[in-house]
Amino acid sequence: MSKKDTLTKQYLGQDPVFADTFNYYLFSGEQVIKPDDLKEQDPTEIAIIRKLGRAFPHQKFRDVLKLCTIRHSQYATFVLLGIETQSDIHYAMPVRNYLYDALNYAAQVETIRKNHTENKDLRDSDEFLSGFAKDDKLLPVITLCVCFDKATWDAPRSLYEMFDIMDSRIEHYVNDYKLNLITPQEITDCTKFASELGIVFEFIQKSDDKERLRDIIESQEKYHHIDATTVDLINTYTAANISTENAEGGKVDMCKAIQEMIEDGRAEGRTERATEIDNLIQNLRNSGASDSEILREVEKAVHKNALRSRKKKR
Repeated sequence: MSKKDTLTKQYLGQDPVFADTFNYYLFSGEQVIKPDDLKEQDPTEIAIIRKLGRAFPHQKFRDVLKLCTIRHSQYATFVLLGIETQSDIHYAMPVRNYLYDALNYAAQVETIRKNHTENKDLRDSDEFLSGFAKDDKLLPVITLCVCFDKATWDAPRSLYEMFDIMDSRIEHYVNDYKLNLITPQEITDCTKFASELGIVFEFIQKSDDKERLRDIIESQEKYHHIDATTVDLINTYTAANISTENAEGGKVDMCKAIQEMIEDGRAEGRTERATEIDNLIQNLRNSGASDSEILREVEKAVHKNALRSRKKKR
């Protein structure tokens, strides 16, 4: 597993961030799922597929999987919630997530079958053959793909979209699978995230416009000091190179950090322009140009760079 994958998995695996991610997706930011409602599960999906009297084990590894208790009135719903992270767009994601869910359901059935075999409590031959009693139930599984690619998601969002042209007479009988997806460019309100994951997505969205980022950060108090681990994730997906060395209490002053990024960019731009002028002068001298010709060409280059800088500011 790469450093990027490890960092992302650890970050989203934190109960507050995990709960916040699903609260955003399932409940539009309402804090329905609490961190205490989550219980870590083994992310290994193993199922025994039985065919022609033989057992075929199948194994896949999820990024994060947790058992969640969603409370409503005097009742509670138990559901397995999984997150699959993507640093880039994945064009077969519906099948990939479909497989995780299918393996989990198959594993649940197998666990129930084993329990019945040990307890010898199946009542009739039909239940005995299936290993599953009439009143047995499965836990629902929701798998959410969280993609950090700042590009617009143009991959399939369902199994149907991955098929070629389908005869309408059979379409009704082919089961579909919908991809649950969070991607930066589709988030219209980052304030619906209660955790700093919203800050990460906002940085990804605006990573090409540092001046705009500075305006956002300076206008909202919560952006002034954020956790160093959040900064690490921002650096990973935006190449922002924000330093965490001077973090106080594990918090980074983002106002100062973004201003330093802007100043570094300006300094880098000045250095690049100076190098361009030096190269121009050297090339003109090598070609035998007079001093007056060199001066004229340098003035043109300086004027051109000034126009380019003004356009960028607009």
